[in-house]
Amino acid sequence: MNFKECLEKKNVSGYALSKNTGIPYTTISDLINGKTMIQNVSLKHAIAISDYLKIDLRKLNELEPLSFMDFRYFRNNLLSDLKRSDQITFISRIIKAKEIDFYYKNNAKEYAFYLLALIDYLCRINKQELYSFRYNNLRKETLDNPFFVGSKLIKFNTIEEAEKGLKIKVIPEFKKFNIIESDVFNVE
Repeated sequence: MNFKECLEKKNVSGYALSKNTGIPYTTISDLINGKTMIQNVSLKHAIAISDYLKIDLRKLNELEPLSFMDFRYFRNNLLSDLKRSDQITFISRIIKAKEIDFYYKNNAKEYAFYLLALIDYLCRINKQELYSFRYNNLRKETLDNPFFVGSKLIKFNTIEEAEKGLKIKVIPEFKKFNIIESDVFNVE
């Protein structure tokens, strides 16, 4: 069981938990959405959650990490958010929330690389400076196999094969990570 399922089982909302424990809602939201593990919150917060939910602290510590949503769903939500936002504000939000770091740290490299490629692409088209210092080491990595974001059913051996077969031009920032993405402004 993960933190979100635990709250659902106890019939407690994130808002109620925050309000009744004094823990900032952003912390609770990060726990619910899997951006933070219960093991990474302060002991004071963990005890408050344990007391409020009437769960032994050791049991709370044993909660499983949140599994990640289907990549296509992740991409569509992300790009829908981009469509509704100012691009510079969008970049800033992703960087401040440390979403790239979160996915990378949790071994979800396709999510981390997709976000970094998207941020790099948006920086380029908006003539913004790249976040060099923080992500230069990640920019040296790539996925082992081409990753097509449109469907799990289609497999390609190379980016060039995908470009030819799909009659598309892969965005260079994505190509660098071995991700097949040709249009981030056309959300399915």
